[in-house]
Amino acid sequence: MIKSILEKLIEKTDLTFNDAFGIMEEILNGRLNNSQLAGILIALKMKGETPIEIAGFASAMRNYSIRINSNSENTIDVCGTGGDSSGSINISTAVAFVVAGTGIKVAKHGNRSITSYSGSADVLEEMGININLTPSQSEKALDTIGISFLFAPNYHPAMKYVSLVRKELGFKTVFNLLGPLTNPAGVKKQLVGTYNYKSSELLASAAQLLDFERVNFVCSNNSFDEISLSGEENAVFEFDNKNGQSKYFINNETFGYPSFSNLLLTGKDANYNASKILELFEFKMKDALYYNVCANAAMALYSAKYSENFNDCILAAEASIESGAALDKVNKLRAFR
Repeated sequence: MIKSILEKLIEKTDLTFNDAFGIMEEILNGRLNNSQLAGILIALKMKGETPIEIAGFASAMRNYSIRINSNSENTIDVCGTGGDSSGSINISTAVAFVVAGTGIKVAKHGNRSITSYSGSADVLEEMGININLTPSQSEKALDTIGISFLFAPNYHPAMKYVSLVRKELGFKTVFNLLGPLTNPAGVKKQLVGTYNYKSSELLASAAQLLDFERVNFVCSNNSFDEISLSGEENAVFEFDNKNGQSKYFINNETFGYPSFSNLLLTGKDANYNASKILELFEFKMKDALYYNVCANAAMALYSAKYSENFNDCILAAEASIESGAALDKVNKLRAFR
């Protein structure tokens, strides 16, 4: 199978769903050596991934992951594909607590740093949160607190077979795209930041082939993998299982917010990023970080179907920070045992 798949990819022939599913099973069972795996990832990258291939890969990964249950149909994940190399503060991590503060449950799927100064796992550790809760503990935290962190290596143990090759290749591979589609809580609603328009459109088309209800994939014009308030346009590729796929553009004026340079969101190490997030939740001022987090949280709330009125989502995000609700979620998750 490995030889035939490699030959297809080298000839730039798209894989079928079953091809993609099958080769991912081979990968996750450790049946490929590093040279074979690298060959497939390189050939796939050069050919260009298709929505069907992404859906097949994601379906296999889901089958090999450790799952937890969510007791709310509106549970959401907010994450990014990574790979934008912006070095920004962990916006999606902050957004997770803001969304949880509104009453929407959040199953935050994340990992340590790959391209940024600190990944979500790194910054949460600095905030005093245990990132290595067992699946049953994570399930309980999600149910009782309304937020849990699902540390990717603990839920995708078979990824140990690809970690070294990914690191040695040093460029974005299909696995950057698969993380957001393989949340262990099986969320049906998501906000996903991507590193370019092409990946947003690709993922939205793949989501249409999976079991999502509403997912928004966002990317700014300057390849910032969050909603940017820099004044430039952000592309939103939305998939809704009732309305299909759509594309639209938003900017700071959509939220009624001033524009800011993305440089004001530049992070440092995990300790610095954690301190900035905690300062935000203590609500001392409305600065660039406040507005950026609120904008992304509002889009997450819309994705979770908190309200179809976007202004309601903006107001709820702001209230979560200003009332101390977001900080309360941090403190409760920090104390959870």
